[in-house]
Amino acid sequence: MERVFTKDDLIKDLKKLGVKSGDLLHLKVSMRYIGKVDGGAKTLLDALLEVVGPEGTLISDAFVSVFALPLTDEQKEQIADDHTPSYAGAFANEMIKHPDMFRSKHPIQKFAAIGKMAQELCEAHTPESGGYELLEKMCELDAVNLTIGKKVAGVGTTHVAIDLLGLKRKLPNVGTMYKDHDGDIKLAKVNWNGGCAHGFPKFIPLYHERGAVIGYDKIGEANGLYTSMKKTLEIEMDVLKENPQFFLCDDKACYSCQMTWDHSPKKKIRFYFHWLKKNFKSLSFSRLKVLRKANS
Repeated sequence: MERVFTKDDLIKDLKKLGVKSGDLLHLKVSMRYIGKVDGGAKTLLDALLEVVGPEGTLISDAFVSVFALPLTDEQKEQIADDHTPSYAGAFANEMIKHPDMFRSKHPIQKFAAIGKMAQELCEAHTPESGGYELLEKMCELDAVNLTIGKKVAGVGTTHVAIDLLGLKRKLPNVGTMYKDHDGDIKLAKVNWNGGCAHGFPKFIPLYHERGAVIGYDKIGEANGLYTSMKKTLEIEMDVLKENPQFFLCDDKACYSCQMTWDHSPKKKIRFYFHWLKKNFKSLSFSRLKVLRKANS
């Protein structure tokens, strides 16, 4: 019979991992790896809130979708606001629904936060902010990151390291509409560096080796990685100063890593050969056109 995890089970696992009262906690969660949870994402959120207590703060990536420009008429009607659902998964959307949630004011990289510092951090993350400035502030405050799930990408601080080091890429030509603080509808374009989700996990062994990992244990059936954000950022800064290509993934058909960064290999013939080889069975040149349009 499949085990069903209760709130008490999750509280026990979180405390065993090291999560404690008063934590300023950045969360990256994939619910499906935890297993069956009685009450789903709400139960995990309730467990986390109980463990960090009234002095703690939970912050989750809760970014909204963007579209290739120019927007269609239908896309122009999708106005991002504090309650716009996120593509970041069930847990992020459960946080968005919470009555005590604050949403950062950035039009696209919208974090969701609950707790003592939620309002302060979210109101400081504005349309004029960089996409990951909120995480940079959390590093300064000696916050911790909790990653739950096998395929969750990184711990968040790699984005901060990339920006602080001034690593640049050809930005995708994408955006969405949003309502500013005056109530005016405006277009927001992506104007910050992202990165490849398949490359960031390459740092994880270094976090273990260099003392950034506070705890590593199971949350339900999922792997839970609990790290110091200040230390993971220090490790990433050191590594990327020596080797800016370290965070690029090993897939020679990855357009982002192979072609878009200033320090990408940019071997066009090799890239297109591997892209065609990888996509031959489901080959659709319209997919390649969309890819190139979004990055033109």
